[in-house]
Amino acid sequence: MRLDALGVLLVAMMGAVSVAEPSEPSDPNDPNGRGGHPLEPLLLSQDQPRARGRAHGEHWRQAIQELAELRWALIGRAGRLGGQHEGLAARPHLDALRQQLPALADELEGIAEGAALAPERVMALNQHGDPGTIVRASPGTPDAGAATYGDPGGGTVIYFHGVRGPLLGQTWDLHADAEPYVRVLRIAPAGGDREILCPTVAGCLGLGGISSLGVAVAMTPLYCPDRRVGVVWPAIVRAMLEQPDARAAYEQLRALPRSGARYCVMADGHDYYGVEASVQQPVLTQLGPRAAHLHTNHCFDPVLRKRESVPRSSSSFHRLNLATTLYAQQRPRDAEGLWSLLHTRDGSPGSLCIDPPGPGAAASSTATCAVVMMRLHDGWVRMVSGSAHRSPPLELGVERFVGQPGPVR
Repeated sequence: MRLDALGVLLVAMMGAVSVAEPSEPSDPNDPNGRGGHPLEPLLLSQDQPRARGRAHGEHWRQAIQELAELRWALIGRAGRLGGQHEGLAARPHLDALRQQLPALADELEGIAEGAALAPERVMALNQHGDPGTIVRASPGTPDAGAATYGDPGGGTVIYFHGVRGPLLGQTWDLHADAEPYVRVLRIAPAGGDREILCPTVAGCLGLGGISSLGVAVAMTPLYCPDRRVGVVWPAIVRAMLEQPDARAAYEQLRALPRSGARYCVMADGHDYYGVEASVQQPVLTQLGPRAAHLHTNHCFDPVLRKRESVPRSSSSFHRLNLATTLYAQQRPRDAEGLWSLLHTRDGSPGSLCIDPPGPGAAASSTATCAVVMMRLHDGWVRMVSGSAHRSPPLELGVERFVGQPGPVR
């Protein structure tokens, strides 16, 4: 196990504090909050991937069209290809997805059909948090000179083994204009017994989640500049969530060609894998289900550190130091402690929970667009769009949850 030089803590938890049981969602078929919570998940029970995607696209058509336009505008502002060259830029990524994960390619194309958009536009949306990976490059060829588009934010990921089991939480620090499009999917094919509860944004395959087998996944961007045509990260997330355990999810990550860099967590209560995955190599930097692990948006691995290019505007180092200090001081032991820590606002640009920009600021300024927390031992999720001091959180559970058998090693 490797320890970060900045002092990431790896400590076992002690004590006993009770945590409230999850509340039941008011109506899982009412995702837009008509009489329920705005984050009530959209139930996708179709057995065929394209049909699931089409239902997703039809249900949130207007939101997907709006967010797709915003995402392509980000690419344009970064000096990437746009306009008539859009298909040329995004098509290789669609081809890579079709080659590696054909079922998820079907689902993405179904989203495009339902939303009445070109598949290339939905592919650009699925490069969420990393539009610089829309490049005209040959598949498998790193693009070390790819332009960046400033600091896209990122997020803070925290995991520890609480008194009732392992907890995984994170902030989504994205462009502030993404907040109205935060959504949740409940993927539960009628013909099977599996289920995935998947926080995402409208039109996106998934940005994290937990499965009925207790496999949880979270990710946050890294600043490794090399890019290539490969599988988009939301598809990688979904592929990992379909695995039987965290070890298999880790092997799935290693096997797929990645189009950009992420720190990615795969945990199931028995195992924890924290991987800094550049396009060229995935490096396991954090390991162990009984330890506490914290990560932001810069690399711990010394080789990857030499390759990364963290913008001066990034708050990553400040947030890691703040989170580490708070963790040492507060010693959170349950879901409420983790939730409170993730919502820390110290008034600086490096707050763990970043308020949206004030009047007159660019909508693309970084803000915390969502906070997500998962309890791995029973499939419970708490999530809020924005943050809890601005919006009411939702608590829900994986309805088909069976988890991993046996005690945590």
